[in-house]
Amino acid sequence: MSYRRGPPTRHKLPICSLAAFALGALPATALADATPLAHHVCPDGLEVIVSEMHTSPLVTVEIAAHEGAMTEDDKYNGVSHLYEHMFFKGNAVQPDQLAFSRRLRALGMSWNGTTNTERVNYWFTTSGDHFADQMAFMRDAIATPLFDAKELERERVVVTGEIDRNESEPSYHFWHTLTQHLYWKYPTRKDPLGKRASVLAATPDMMRSIQKRYYVPNNSMLVVTGDVKADDVFALADKLYADWKRADDPFAKFPLPEHPPLRGSEIVLIAQPVENFSGSINWLGPSTLGKSDADTYAADLLAQLTADAGSRFQKTLVDSGACVVANVWYYTERHTGGLGVDFEATPDKVDACTSAVWAELPKLASPDYFTDEEMKNAVHRIEVSRALGRETTEGRAHSLTFMWTSASLDYDAHYEERVRAVTRQGLADFLNRWMLGKPFVFGGMASQKQLDGGLTEEHLGKIVGVTVKPKAVATKGGAR
Repeated sequence: MSYRRGPPTRHKLPICSLAAFALGALPATALADATPLAHHVCPDGLEVIVSEMHTSPLVTVEIAAHEGAMTEDDKYNGVSHLYEHMFFKGNAVQPDQLAFSRRLRALGMSWNGTTNTERVNYWFTTSGDHFADQMAFMRDAIATPLFDAKELERERVVVTGEIDRNESEPSYHFWHTLTQHLYWKYPTRKDPLGKRASVLAATPDMMRSIQKRYYVPNNSMLVVTGDVKADDVFALADKLYADWKRADDPFAKFPLPEHPPLRGSEIVLIAQPVENFSGSINWLGPSTLGKSDADTYAADLLAQLTADAGSRFQKTLVDSGACVVANVWYYTERHTGGLGVDFEATPDKVDACTSAVWAELPKLASPDYFTDEEMKNAVHRIEVSRALGRETTEGRAHSLTFMWTSASLDYDAHYEERVRAVTRQGLADFLNRWMLGKPFVFGGMASQKQLDGGLTEEHLGKIVGVTVKPKAVATKGGAR
C-alpha cells in the first residue's frame, strides 16, 4: 500500500452502452494497442472495462474511484490515504484483517493499492481459475467495509509511520515545500500523503463519510484484464454489484475548488543534509479537461524530446558539465497538471547550471531546436513506453484506471495520434502559454554549509530575474 507524490511516469474512454468495442481508430503501427477494450455499465452506474489478454494465465481485477488528495481540506488531508489502508481490513464477509489475509493467501493473490491526487485504486491478481472468487472478494472489500475502531487505530500507526519515513527524506521536504507555494490556496488538494494530525484524528465516522460520498458505483470503475471473456465479466459484475447503491454525483454536491494563478514569481530555498544542489522551476500546467487539453500532448512530447541523451538540451546542460542532470516534466491531471524543469548541480556549479537552464528555456521555442528525426523518434519512444506498460495484466489495468481518473478513456484511446500531430509551432505555443514569461516557483535545496557560504534566495533571484527581499537564514525543512 502506498501513495504517489511528485511527477511520476505517464501513461494515458466517454463510454457508450453495453457492447464490446475497440476504442478509437489508432494508426496502423506495430505498437498500436491490438487489444480491444470491452465496455459495460452496470444498472447501478458502475463502469466495467475488460481487456482480454489470453496469452497470460493471470487475471487482474482493479477498481478505482475519483478520489484522493483533490477531495481533501485541511481536516481530511491524509484520510483518503488512511482509507486506502482500511480497504484491506474487515468487511461484511471477511470479519477482520486476519480473515482477509487468510482469504488472500487461499486465492494466491498479489495485491496492493495506491493513493494519488486524483485516483485511489486497488487490485488483486491471481490465476484465471480463481476469477469468480476474486471478483466476489473485490466486491466485499469495496462495498461492505466495517471500519472497525481497533483496526483503524492500528492502521493510523502504519500510515503515520509512512509519514515519518517520508519526512526522513530530503526530497520529501523539497517537494512538499514547493507544493505549498505552487498550490498556495489549496495545498492539501495536491498532498496525498497528508498531515499526521489529520490521520491521528480520523474516526470510523470519517471513513464512512468518504465511503458514502466517493466509494459509490457511479464514481468508480472496475477493470478486468487477462484470461477472461468480457461477457462473463459483465454478467458477474451485474450480479455481484446489484445491491451496491448509487449516490448523487459527489462533485456536483461537493465541487472541487480551482487552483488560482500564482500571485507572482518567487524563490524558495530550503536546507537539507544533501551534497549537491537541487533546483526545480515549477509552473501551473495544463489540465486534461477543458480548453487546455491539447497542450498536455505538447507537454509530454517536450519532456520526451529533452530527455533524449543526444538532444541539444542534454548536450548543453549535462554533457557540457554545467549540470549533473536536467529534465522537463509534466504530470497528467484533470485539475491543474504539474509542470516543471528539474536540475542538479555540484556545489561549485550552482550558478553555472542555473544560468544555463534559464538561458536554454526560451531556445526550446525556436523552430530549429528539434529536428524532424528527433520529433519522430520521441513519438516512437512514447509509443514503446506505453506498449511496455500494457504487457502485463496489472500494467494494463493501472494505465486504464490512471487515465480514466486523470483524463478520460477517450484521451487514452487517441493519445498516440494526438501526440504525433504536435508540431514545432505547437511546442512553441505550449511554451509561450505555460512557461516562458509566466509566473513560477523556483525551488532550491542545498546543504546548510552552502547556505552559510552565501547561497541565498536573493542570489538565485538575480539569475532568473526575480527580486527577493532579504529573509532570515533557512532552517532544516523550512523555506528561507
